[in-house]
Amino acid sequence: MRYIIITIFILLLSSCSQRTTPYIHIVNRAISNAQPIGKKVLKAGHYLAYKRSKTVKGSCWDYINKVYYYAGYGRSKRVIFKSTKRGPYAHKYMIKAGDWLYYINHDYHSVEHSAIFVAWIDVERSRALMLSYKGGRSSNPARYKIYNISSVYRITRGR
Repeated sequence: MRYIIITIFILLLSSCSQRTTPYIHIVNRAISNAQPIGKKVLKAGHYLAYKRSKTVKGSCWDYINKVYYYAGYGRSKRVIFKSTKRGPYAHKYMIKAGDWLYYINHDYHSVEHSAIFVAWIDVERSRALMLSYKGGRSSNPARYKIYNISSVYRITRGR
């Protein structure tokens, strides 16, 4: 009996330690519909952000680089589109699930940001669900957030 109670307690603790997201149905759909490279990146990103709640000392770039390494694409990446921060910007049809996007974050002082594309929420308004890391000295792991990605100036993808 004591063994059963301890086992239940451990299971409850482990389930409480994992973070959740209100976007999980969109994430799961994106993973199931993604091409093999994107699927590996999305699974690695979700695992690091929500299962392990991994933080990285560094920027958004450092975190996404870690996700790509974890997915097996650390040194095996290719640039699909490259421009300047002033444009011209990538066409929406070029973006695929799992892509590493560099874009102007219009939702936060129009600074440059990079995050992993998950899925379109509203293509016409350039609203997308992204796996994003705050960076800096933040003690918070990455999270899913909706961004305006109308100004994507670089797309990187595993190969």
